[in-house]
Amino acid sequence: MSTHPRFRPLTGATGLDVIDPIETRHFSLRTDSPVSPSETDPDEFAFPVATACRIRTGRLSFSYAVPMDVRTPEGDHRSSIDLPMKTEFPADEYLLELHSPIKIYLRIDGAMSIDATDDGVVIELGDETTVTVGARSYHSSPAATITVPDDPEAMMEAVSAFPSALKTTSPERAWPTLRGHPPRVERGDELVIPDELDVPDTGITIAVPPEYGYVYTVAPLAYYLGAEVVPGETARLTADSEEIRHLGDDVASVGESVEEILKRVLLLDCVTRTEGLYPDDLHERDVLETHTDLDFGALYDAPPADRLGAYLAVSDEAIATVESPWHRITHVEEDPGPDAVELLPYVVNDLSLVRVKQSSDEQWSPTESQRQTGEALESFVRNPTPADGEEDFLRSASLRRSVRRNDGVETPESARENEGDGEEGTPLGSGTAARDENAARGVPGEGGYMPLPDVDALEQAWIGDRTPVEGTKLLKEAFEHETPDSEDGSVEITVVCNDAEMRAELESAAEIYDDRDDLRADVSSEFDVTTDELRDLLAEESDMFHFVGHIDGLGFQCSDGILDAATLDETNAKTVLLNGCRSHDQGVELVRAGASAAVVSLGDLWNEGAIEVGETLAELFFHGFSIGHAMTIVREHTSLGKDYVVVGDPGVTLAQCENMLPCMYHISQDSEHCFETDEMVVEVHSYPIRNCSIGATFRTHLPEVTHHHVAVGAGEQWKVTLDRLQKEFQPISEPLIVDGELTWTDALLDN
Repeated sequence: MSTHPRFRPLTGATGLDVIDPIETRHFSLRTDSPVSPSETDPDEFAFPVATACRIRTGRLSFSYAVPMDVRTPEGDHRSSIDLPMKTEFPADEYLLELHSPIKIYLRIDGAMSIDATDDGVVIELGDETTVTVGARSYHSSPAATITVPDDPEAMMEAVSAFPSALKTTSPERAWPTLRGHPPRVERGDELVIPDELDVPDTGITIAVPPEYGYVYTVAPLAYYLGAEVVPGETARLTADSEEIRHLGDDVASVGESVEEILKRVLLLDCVTRTEGLYPDDLHERDVLETHTDLDFGALYDAPPADRLGAYLAVSDEAIATVESPWHRITHVEEDPGPDAVELLPYVVNDLSLVRVKQSSDEQWSPTESQRQTGEALESFVRNPTPADGEEDFLRSASLRRSVRRNDGVETPESARENEGDGEEGTPLGSGTAARDENAARGVPGEGGYMPLPDVDALEQAWIGDRTPVEGTKLLKEAFEHETPDSEDGSVEITVVCNDAEMRAELESAAEIYDDRDDLRADVSSEFDVTTDELRDLLAEESDMFHFVGHIDGLGFQCSDGILDAATLDETNAKTVLLNGCRSHDQGVELVRAGASAAVVSLGDLWNEGAIEVGETLAELFFHGFSIGHAMTIVREHTSLGKDYVVVGDPGVTLAQCENMLPCMYHISQDSEHCFETDEMVVEVHSYPIRNCSIGATFRTHLPEVTHHHVAVGAGEQWKVTLDRLQKEFQPISEPLIVDGELTWTDALLDN
């Protein structure tokens, strides 16, 4: 079955449905009459598309706001369609580029009018005419495999081949869609670089000592610059054989230099490319033009080496006026060996920075408040106090039987005599020793955790045997699994609950997952399943498997015993949320069996706090946030969020974002005038995802904002009235931070 986008007539309405079977995305072009798409040649388009078809219609409409660019058939820019906007175009040939969840181009011959509002877009064509539709997926995967021996100099040559994936070395490379996936790397006996890899000749070289730590650190910069990595006694950056920057005297200082240069170059590329394919009104350009005298037109056409030299000459003070936190920093072990080489292409594909752990970093061990009394000293037990008067309980399959919580007081329940030892498909075992042994399993033992330093990034990741206390533990298998395709672009979700006292999360999560009109979601809710039924559910293809219930160190508690994920031959669940106690090891096993990512817990969880985490994650996942960014938000804004980590691939998303780029609106009162006006201060924080990653741009739908921003971190601040906020948020649901508390636009509209 082809993995390219597909076309088919809409059901239940007139129009064309465009489906991306790999990314589980769809986009609907509504028409004024039924259509019958006929296949045509994709080469009719000036830009690359994977599939194309023809339809006949006199009117096209989209059910939500979609930015567009109007071009000539050859691809030259004529006009940008932003919101709100109504404009007419005389009879001519046009190419419309839609910035939608799937990349779509429309070829139209004739006059047209475009009316773009917050509620959607209408394109009137007058008489019925032929419209040619082209589509391509944002999905990107390695096109080749490089084999490397365990030799850092060989890895230098492999990293030097990563830029073969770049579609261009012009400033347009800042667009995520013009940066292809670096080749896959596998370890072998000798270096093999496929002949078909065409590496650009930029004249840029990075020299570093031949050690893995240096190679890992410079890899993202080498990829983006199209630089060759070579051995050298000192770390330096050269352009056309001239040294233009000393990078540092040790791996830590080299990491700092790489971070500063990569941030600077990508940001200035974003500004310079406004001279090219997308001449948008960019906020960062407006600011920089008041602090520099750069000739962006000349820079756009300059060779890569000359452009790099000009970028490095810009003052740090000017860069500081527009720079934002990076989206991700990935850490590797101190004095790393070759173990990380196979993960490196995936780290570089996301343009994550890489840092090597320093020997001065503190070793972490659980605090006394994180230790459960008794013999289970190696398991984490977080104890948030439940609301006054409310009884709460632990989600541990073993500890819950002896510990409940009422107003913060722990009391033992009566002893239970007939508890088995937790073998799969058998009753639970008996005895205190068995319970304590199980309680100590399911999470890494003492010394198995890695603290990550405070950094200027939205999220962090770790490559190594240990598990980060916060962030994502990257697992190679997560990036190598085949992604199941979707026939109709619908999101398949399975929610399983195996305890009646936790049923509230089953019902609330299912409701959240089924709450978007613009998204096709098939939500299946299951209660009190057996081990065989749970095994079958995990084998079924799904985009999200959300488990609510008890998890022992030995596995998932079912009505007839325990299912250990290590016994599964495979799972076809793409993303997994295991909202039970000490689910770390079970999540790792599910990733090894086929999942791309799993949210797991590091200890025993009080039920009310776990419900809060489960519902918040469901909301964020279903609004398009990546699993890594969702966990960053949950850690900061829920009572138990710090007790969870991600294992696998932090870039996985569950659903397409209606506005392409997930955003969080931080809202606070204007303290200076709060008694005289109802004005609020609004700051938009954007969270890049793979199909709209770092280097993309966005424009908020607030009408006061007329320019675009580079998509990462915090944007400008604006003052708007509460009435204006309520009006603009009326048709959409967005997460808000109101005076430091996480809420949703629905709550704002209700006030």
